[in-house]
Amino acid sequence: MEENNKNMERFVRMNGAGNKFLVFESFQKSLNVNQELVKKLYNSQIDDPFDQFVLLEKAKRQGDAHVSFWNADGSTSGMCGNALRCVAHLVFARKNRDFIILETINKDINCWESNNHISVDIGIPSFEWSDIPLNNEVDDTLSIRLPSAPCDLPNFSAVNIGNPHAIFFFHEVTPELKKYGYEIENNPIFPERVNVSFANILNRNLVKLDVWERGSGITLACGSAACATVAVGSKLNLMDKEVEVSLPGGILKIVLDENDHIILTGPYEIEKEIKINLSDI
Repeated sequence: MEENNKNMERFVRMNGAGNKFLVFESFQKSLNVNQELVKKLYNSQIDDPFDQFVLLEKAKRQGDAHVSFWNADGSTSGMCGNALRCVAHLVFARKNRDFIILETINKDINCWESNNHISVDIGIPSFEWSDIPLNNEVDDTLSIRLPSAPCDLPNFSAVNIGNPHAIFFFHEVTPELKKYGYEIENNPIFPERVNVSFANILNRNLVKLDVWERGSGITLACGSAACATVAVGSKLNLMDKEVEVSLPGGILKIVLDENDHIILTGPYEIEKEIKINLSDI
């Protein structure tokens, strides 16, 4: 019994506009996270699955905390905008402040809270083919034909904002994403796979978005995909620099500031705290 208690760990279930996360706060107690553990945790929550597992731990640089992300299949991710917003709330409470800096593997993220919404500065997107990355050089990453693409798919735009994204724009009827998501995610043109977005531009300040997350599949919301879509849409002069992104789980607000940084703002929710016996999964 004592051994079982040692393996009982506390987790927090959170969501940002419907994007679901399982969070472990590793400030007092460490957790050895790997692909196998994440898959086991996912299977333990299969009745109410999460999109990403998030590890929140002590800062490794000069920030207030360090954040790492794993997809539902146990693969790692360099960025998750909605997860950053959610765990920022936990750090605000811990630090008793409404402005913090969260560290990810690649960058430091400014986070602030206002009117029960949390904003994060995702930084400057990269449109370089090698940064996205693609498996071969292309002249224009804003208009790429997907190799072996189904005939009803248009060219896509590619961008990296800490993780890779492929955005397909549709002006009328948007096809069913789940029909194509897995195939596009795993297309050989993407050596690290890719997040897939189908976007329907309603006007210059409003876009409807469906997202297939790399390693997780269809999701109710994806903050980084919303950021990527507006970054591309603005560069193509299809959108203004302040855009509301309507996803199945809710609305996110994206702003491109005067320095070309992407600011993501939206709601967050603590669903519940749960305890999981790691010996039983």
